[in-house]
This record gives sequence, C-alpha cells and structure tokens, in this order.
Amino acid sequence: MSLPMIGRTAARERAAASGRGPAPVLDAGPSKARGGRGPRRMRGEEGLAAFVVCIPAFFLAVLLAIQFALWSHASHLARAAAEQGASTAAAYGSTPAAGTAAAYQFIATTGPSSLTTPHVTTTTGTGNTVQVTISGRAQSLIPWLSLGVSSTSVEPVQQFRASG
Repeated sequence: MSLPMIGRTAARERAAASGRGPAPVLDAGPSKARGGRGPRRMRGEEGLAAFVVCIPAFFLAVLLAIQFALWSHASHLARAAAEQGASTAAAYGSTPAAGTAAAYQFIATTGPSSLTTPHVTTTTGTGNTVQVTISGRAQSLIPWLSLGVSSTSVEPVQQFRASG
C-alpha cells in the first residue's frame, strides 16, 4: 500500500525525532524514472519460464541421444553379423547358404530386437570371394522415425591348393 507523499515525509520526521532512524520507503511499483514498463514480476517467474522452455528441450536431447545409441548398436550388430556370415560362407567346404544361416543365427542370438526386419543376402563374387549384405531397421523410440541399417562384408573363399 502506498502512502501519499505528505504521509511519507511526516513518517520520516517522526522516525528521526524518536531516534529510530529513517522509516523504510514503500515501493509503489515501477516508476517511469526507473525504466519500469509494467507491473513487477513476482520472484521466481523468470526461473519458471526458463524451466518450462529448457526441460522439454532437455528431454528431447536425451531422447535423440538414446535413439542414436540404438541406431549405432543396430549398425554394429549388422556389421558383426555380416562378418560372421561371410567367414562361415568362406570357410573351406562351406556354402553361401551356410553363411546366410550363420548371419541370421548371430542376429537372433545377439540382438533380436535391436535389428528389426533383417534381410541377409549372400553372393559369391568373381575372384573366389563371398559377399554377405545385411539390411534392416534399427529399433525406434520415436514412432514415425525409421532408421535403416546396412552392412556388407567380403571374404576370400578358403581353398586347398597343392604346393608345387
């Protein structure tokens, strides 16, 4: 509550006469001299506004970091499965079908939910090589986001060669 100007002066004079010191001046709100533009905010409202803006941004950053980790894990799983399938298919006396089965088995054993809808393709190339390609999708936290994963491994076919 604001005292009129005369009341303020009289209160100061009475406080000075009694020896208590000057009376505190009550603030009537922002004044044009102090650059006030409107009603004062209550203490803590600035922090609340920053909290309301920063917390969703923080949770979005955490969600994106987790999604990146899931994609990275699925990518590493696809690469390891491709290498496993290629080394099995390239083994002495093995077939491309054995490499495909080994890659599917590796995915099923290591991370069946990390790499969704895996597709394994095993081909024999020129120059006695075996190529295993794995493609699929990474597990997703965000429903509309579908991140693809693909990896290829090429190995030379092991053969017995007589010396000489």
